[in-house]
Amino acid sequence: MPWSYTALTSYEQCPKRYFHTRVAKDVTEPEHQALLWGNQVHKALEERVRDGKPLPTGMTQWEPLAARIAALDGELITERQIALDKAFKPCDWFGTDVWVRGVIDVGAVQEDKVIALDWKTGKPKPDLDQLKLFAALAMAVWPQVQKVKTGYVWLTTLDLETQSFTRDDLPKIWGSFLMRLKRLDRSLHDDHWPENPSGLCKAWCPVRQCQFNGRYDGR
Repeated sequence: MPWSYTALTSYEQCPKRYFHTRVAKDVTEPEHQALLWGNQVHKALEERVRDGKPLPTGMTQWEPLAARIAALDGELITERQIALDKAFKPCDWFGTDVWVRGVIDVGAVQEDKVIALDWKTGKPKPDLDQLKLFAALAMAVWPQVQKVKTGYVWLTTLDLETQSFTRDDLPKIWGSFLMRLKRLDRSLHDDHWPENPSGLCKAWCPVRQCQFNGRYDGR
């Protein structure tokens, strides 16, 4: 199955939930208010940076930040979808050979350098692995690029958390993800999807086919 950073972390959080929502697809993830808000913010910021469209009421506090990004040198990119095959070569987003997918929210291509940023509407948390994937995806799409500066734009605090990578980092980046994907591959091969109970099970998990769910239906 094609994977993404969100899909991989979803599996690591709970294989059983991953199975029902992404493999069997007999359970649908609910669209929580935070997700709907995040989608609205991404769309508004995309149109501001790409088209110069004014930010709507309730988002104008991000205008200085959006203006700064829109003024970056080079070719601006917004909501850039990237898909690679198993040989780490670019392919069609919905192609039969797609292995991994990722989306760069905003950034710029500057000759031998790429800036790749991700809008974040939640609380800041220490997780830079997604930035590593952004860097690897960018270097696959733009072969002339030798360095990628990646970052999270934390909109709640107006902070920018960045990290830079070069082509020398690619073997280590892909190696770390391949190690993590081994468990997922094993679950797919063996059709084994164990529960991983946490404090979110009873109230937040949509999978009622699990004994740890507060709404367990006995199946």
